[in-house]
Amino acid sequence: MDEEKEKRSLSKFARFSSVGIQMGVIIALFTWLGTYLDGKYQTKTPWWTIGLSLFGVIAGLVLVIKEVIRMGNED
Repeated sequence: MDEEKEKRSLSKFARFSSVGIQMGVIIALFTWLGTYLDGKYQTKTPWWTIGLSLFGVIAGLVLVIKEVIRMGNED
């Protein structure tokens, strides 16, 4: 019984760590895209970077919330 509980907690830890990595990658990609577009269009204020990085943060948070809800429904 205790061994099964340990496996569940390790599985949850692995899922949360992978979600964190995915969130970081999403934010980094959208921020990179924003800096690329700012450079391409040579904007004075980095609106593309600001907007796309905020979009990446929101998308990452949605990913985390969906995963937490999915884990809550499994228990």
